[in-house]
Amino acid sequence: MNNLKNKRILIFQQRSWGRNVGHFLAKKLQAEGCKLAALTVKKSTHDFIVNQNDVKYDLIISSDEIKEDPKKFLNDNSFSLKEICKDLGINSIWPLVQSSRNHVKSYKDKYYYGYKQNLSDEEIIYFIKAIYKNIRNIFDVFKPELIIAPNFVALQHIMFNLYANKRGVKMIGMTDSKIGNIYMLVNNYKDSEGIFFDRLNDLNKGVKSDNFSKAKEYITKSKEKLITPQASSAVLIKKHKDIISLIRSELSPFYRSLRYYFFKNKNKLKNIKVNLDDLSPKYIFRDHYAKKKYIKFSNNFKYYDFNKIDKFIYFPLQFQPEQTIDVIAPHYNNQIETARRVAMSMPGDYTLVVKEHPAMVGYRPPSYTEKVSRIPNVKLIDYRISSEKVLKRTDLVISPNSTTLAEAAFLTKPGIQLGDLGTTLQLPNVFRHTDLSTLAAKIIEVLKINLKTEEYERKLLNYVSAALDTGFKYNYVEIWEKGKKENIERLWYFYKKVINYLLNRYA
Repeated sequence: MNNLKNKRILIFQQRSWGRNVGHFLAKKLQAEGCKLAALTVKKSTHDFIVNQNDVKYDLIISSDEIKEDPKKFLNDNSFSLKEICKDLGINSIWPLVQSSRNHVKSYKDKYYYGYKQNLSDEEIIYFIKAIYKNIRNIFDVFKPELIIAPNFVALQHIMFNLYANKRGVKMIGMTDSKIGNIYMLVNNYKDSEGIFFDRLNDLNKGVKSDNFSKAKEYITKSKEKLITPQASSAVLIKKHKDIISLIRSELSPFYRSLRYYFFKNKNKLKNIKVNLDDLSPKYIFRDHYAKKKYIKFSNNFKYYDFNKIDKFIYFPLQFQPEQTIDVIAPHYNNQIETARRVAMSMPGDYTLVVKEHPAMVGYRPPSYTEKVSRIPNVKLIDYRISSEKVLKRTDLVISPNSTTLAEAAFLTKPGIQLGDLGTTLQLPNVFRHTDLSTLAAKIIEVLKINLKTEEYERKLLNYVSAALDTGFKYNYVEIWEKGKKENIERLWYFYKKVINYLLNRYA
């Protein structure tokens, strides 16, 4: 029996993912007899979806057309924010708005994004209402039974997720498990629901996993030397392998500038004039030389001598703008202010050690580094010091959300999480605390907890086993960003397994 036949599935055909992954999935789903709709993100991707002949969609909507002129899309429709919040099941829409980086941050003001509002409150409100109208229209016309998105990083992802959830419609997006290069599909924007969590719950209740031996081996290796999950190549500082790659890098802004003048850019958004999809030579050259300047500054900055620090608690900075900070921890996304308040909570003789995210070097201006280094009771250390070296010496990790919390679990180091990232909250070393005014008392409480127990090891084993049971080890970033198709059929079987699981479990 074909469980997917005639199922109505909405796919976010988004940017490069839409071309390299989403289109592949759509062909597979169509072959299973599904009825499909597409919500496109980026105009060039919209053109690709409209003009391709492989997949027949019942409905295709351009989100960029809505984003570009939300007031026009709304026409005479009027929704109050109160009505929208009630329908989404939230108290306020404004924490979610932090995820819309081109609205709340200005790329025009500074590389890499200036933290000044880019569009007015009125324009943002029009955008919120237009997204809501689009969601209602799609549900009224197409009536999706499942929604597939690349991830949950933007306002419309979150609003679709909340709206669908209230109507019993599942939405899936990809995330990392914090275990090696294992990815998994989750059902909400906080990465807190899905097949992984169901499996982990079963394991914690005593169900056995066929992957226990592999999980034990992974934990043993991680305790000897931390296994760092694969980072997105989009945020890594690429080192030049040879003189040719260096020359290409230096000529790149000239090439891009020529393309700007001689080729029409179909991805322009008239209301968001300066964005990464539409940069004039002024901003192309600004970005190129600003990044070089920032890297040089970071490499030459006089950091605090790590060897001179005695008792400390570790606060790793996060890449930003990014999902884990702006979507899942919006109340803590002013990282300088959060570090200042955490430093004020250090008990006794403790100091707060702060380290830049290595992938953020070259993206934050020197002023940011200087501000962090001059917060009382903060010691900013060299970003080139390994996370493992810092974790082995720290007594506690505090973070809005981060991979570092997961790394700390293998070294039996406690962590206090301020944000809502669901994966890390399942780790036995992580304790959630949201009130910074009472953080000092929480720190003292957590420092007294004995983590070296059989129960701790059992729950850590279950976490790794659940990731192995329900996730898949794959070079997903290479497919997403570069379109590499090696073993892409494995990706389909993984999606199909999870989709069938959801449709059967929640039928």
